[in-house]
Amino acid sequence: MSEHDVETLVAPNAADESLAFLKRNALVTDDGLSFREFRRRLTPRYGIVWSHLALGYLSLVIIGAAVVLTAPLAPAWLRVAVGAVLFGFVQAFIQLFLHEAAHYNFAPGRANNDRLANLFIGAIHGLEIGAYRVVHFEHHRRLGTTMDSERSYFDPLNMRFFAEALLGIKGLRVLTRRSVIVARSTSDTRAAWRQKITAAVIHLAIVGTAVATRQYALALAWIIGTLSVMPLFVSLRQLLEHRSEGAEAHVDYSVVEHGSVNRLFGDGPIASTLGGAGFNRHLLHHWEPQISYTRLREVERYLMGTSAAAAVKERQSTYFETFWALVTW
Repeated sequence: MSEHDVETLVAPNAADESLAFLKRNALVTDDGLSFREFRRRLTPRYGIVWSHLALGYLSLVIIGAAVVLTAPLAPAWLRVAVGAVLFGFVQAFIQLFLHEAAHYNFAPGRANNDRLANLFIGAIHGLEIGAYRVVHFEHHRRLGTTMDSERSYFDPLNMRFFAEALLGIKGLRVLTRRSVIVARSTSDTRAAWRQKITAAVIHLAIVGTAVATRQYALALAWIIGTLSVMPLFVSLRQLLEHRSEGAEAHVDYSVVEHGSVNRLFGDGPIASTLGGAGFNRHLLHHWEPQISYTRLREVERYLMGTSAAAAVKERQSTYFETFWALVTW
């Protein structure tokens, strides 16, 4: 993929309608700073990216230790339940960094970026960065259309959504659709399979070690967290970012166009973890895809000092507010 292709990810009809009127060349702050000049300063802060990723992996270790060490204090079922939720949540957080790598902001140099992404993120999730990039760029081009490659937001947020996510049905649909899209591309399918095999080995080693040391609660928490809870958080996050409050439960958005929707969720503890790696400012990412998430807070502050301030403020929300606005029990 050429540099030009990367810089023109968002087709005109796929850009979020709420910010489509913002012309980059016309944006300027009260003190005369143009967006073009401001944009030049926004190089990725790789140290922040790697420190956040390291905290994710450290959290997995701490959760595992807690599941084991609290055996005298809590029943096994409680340790499994809490451990599974936390394992799933943190694994979903770690997976978010593959998105940063898809936009070449994970490490300096494109080849190095992809190698490190496959090693430190893709390996545990069975994802290969080249294949993921193909699927994700289609999401940018087709956001809100019936052809969107990332479409968890097509479904209403109801009990069926939670059941299908927890049972792995949604995960299987995602994998099937990704496989079809990747098969149509020039992506290296052998590399994608190597990542899947690597992930299987890693997870089997974790579970096998837990069982061998008789830490059955740990093994079960890891299995449930990986296969059930993580897909739920991944699907829920995407739905909260893109589903319209006017979307109707009975409408099939694979046939009827949903329309492009994006939101800003701020910097709270939930927004910074469920929406880690910049997903808490997904509106700005879809507007300017190649800016690293480590600089999106600055972009928001910049826009708040321009004529775009009112439009940006209107689209600020929280994950909790959006959840209650969309959920239909």
